[in-house]
Amino acid sequence: MLRYLRENTGNWIIKIFLGIIVVVFVFLGVGSMNSSRNNSVASVNDEPITVSEFQDAYRNLVERMREQFQDNLTDDLLKALNVKQQALNTLIEQKLMMSQAEKLNVMVSDRELEGSILAIDAFHKNGVFDMDQYKRILGLNSLTPEMFEQLQRNALRQQKLQDMVLGGVFVSDLEAESFYRHHNTKMAVHYVKVDPAEFTDITPTRDQIQTHYRENMAQYISEPKRKAVFLQFSPTDYRSQVAVTQAQVQDYYEQHPDEFTTPEKVEASHILIKVDDTADDQAVEAAQKEALAVYQRAIAGEDFAELAKQTSQGPSSEDGGYLGTFEKRSMVKPFADKAFSMKPGEISEPVRTQFGWHVIKIMDRLDATVTSLEEAADQIKTRLADQEMQNLAYYKAGEAFDAVIDGDTLEQVALLTEKQVVFTDAFDENGNGLDLEQAAQFADAAFSLEKQQISDVKQLGNAYFLIKVEETIEPVQLPLEAVKDRIINTLERQLRMAAAENKARELLAAAHSAENMQTFVKKENLTLASTPLFTRNDSIQGVGRSADFTTAAFALTPENSIYPGVLKTDQGFFIIGYKEKQVPESDEIQENLTDIKQQLLQAKQGQYYQAWIDELKENSSIEIDPQFIN
Repeated sequence: MLRYLRENTGNWIIKIFLGIIVVVFVFLGVGSMNSSRNNSVASVNDEPITVSEFQDAYRNLVERMREQFQDNLTDDLLKALNVKQQALNTLIEQKLMMSQAEKLNVMVSDRELEGSILAIDAFHKNGVFDMDQYKRILGLNSLTPEMFEQLQRNALRQQKLQDMVLGGVFVSDLEAESFYRHHNTKMAVHYVKVDPAEFTDITPTRDQIQTHYRENMAQYISEPKRKAVFLQFSPTDYRSQVAVTQAQVQDYYEQHPDEFTTPEKVEASHILIKVDDTADDQAVEAAQKEALAVYQRAIAGEDFAELAKQTSQGPSSEDGGYLGTFEKRSMVKPFADKAFSMKPGEISEPVRTQFGWHVIKIMDRLDATVTSLEEAADQIKTRLADQEMQNLAYYKAGEAFDAVIDGDTLEQVALLTEKQVVFTDAFDENGNGLDLEQAAQFADAAFSLEKQQISDVKQLGNAYFLIKVEETIEPVQLPLEAVKDRIINTLERQLRMAAAENKARELLAAAHSAENMQTFVKKENLTLASTPLFTRNDSIQGVGRSADFTTAAFALTPENSIYPGVLKTDQGFFIIGYKEKQVPESDEIQENLTDIKQQLLQAKQGQYYQAWIDELKENSSIEIDPQFIN
């Protein structure tokens, strides 16, 4: 199965199929059916999770991410997403859930199983379940109907169990109203800002420089370095091994019709007279009259572009109202419906949308076109060949990694895969010293390894690597003269911050003796600034995103109008005072209540489910071999 998936993951049918059953693969570890190894990466209540299960779960998860992130999927991203731990966690949770399903006698009937399979779109032809299609797709994945149906039955059992666990979770109206009110209340504040950058006359003394160096010597050491060897598996290495057949090209063409169809388009300009979607009838009627007057001038022969520059209230007015060429789906429905019913040269009467009234002029219409199979064949062949080369490189790298797991050295793996072992010069953590396109990512992978340790497969760009660290070069202490400029920059920042904070505290004392912020700034001859209204989750204009600033702002009231402390953010130091507070009206809350309850319910269900899983883990015996995660 693993070998077959490596060889065929580029096939569009399998990608569709993986979209359906990859969760089952990850959760159930199909690779264990064909596993020849007896060793395990973990155990749950003495039930093993085999190396093969773990590898299949990990690689299937990576394949899903390759589909999502394309060329942006790097080793750094895989590490940031902690994919290995994700794969192991799903396997552990699956075994815990199946154990609970057995205890609670959660069963799936044949009728339920049949209904779920009949509903899978990948098994349909012309909207109807097709047995030949079903068997063909299963066969492409080396699955029999019996095997797949067991996997599907287990997945349905898990879903039933999850529904049982979450069935008692609910959200009350009061809870939802409170949540909405809390997160949609808005606040605006006055503030005085003290910016450290304004304190430009500060220079550290020689004694300060020397003291800082002595007290922080550990910060001023050379960069650690590594020397490594690696094997590289690039897609282009396998170009000669890839041959795309005409049947594959036709299959792809037939299953991706949207890629080869150019929809009908129009080229148009418009004049917009704005009116808010919630405006009253009087405002709507006034805007309509204004648009009708513009329409009369347009059909009387005035130049439409000049008329748009004079009267349109939309962003395209400077371009004479020109919107370019567009598909019907790219415009709001009333506008699109009218535009696509018109002929070139025609000007419409005013059309109402959520933005206001539009007068539309059509310059040209472009009919829908379909690229023929013959015209698209070369493009499809290139795409399929690129996919196959990528998959072949992935497969070969995976085969090499399997050999490493079996105990082969990197040199032996090189012979097995007919690859050359490449030696690097010394390089630092940023990749300086490496002659590689993905130097930084390579360095990051290498620095995560112990000396003589061989990595698992690392995807850097569109190539795959196995890396071994040959030598570690430890850091050494740098002399003062070599780091003097760095120290001066550090001390200048620190001294400016200290000076700005001291100044802010002096001003705060003066503010507390004043009646309000306006009186305070007038007396101290300062500039008073104000924020726009913001919620607890907003980034604040002029301030940035600061939890301390936001918390302090929402603590202000008209009676306690000046915050009693100095607030530090990335922008500087702030003294703030009350300006305005807006609490959502009851009508607004009721209008959004259903959506808020649904959002809260999903969040609570997620928390409850995780708590349930955590409790199962706590009451189970789970042992993990860390070498397969690190």
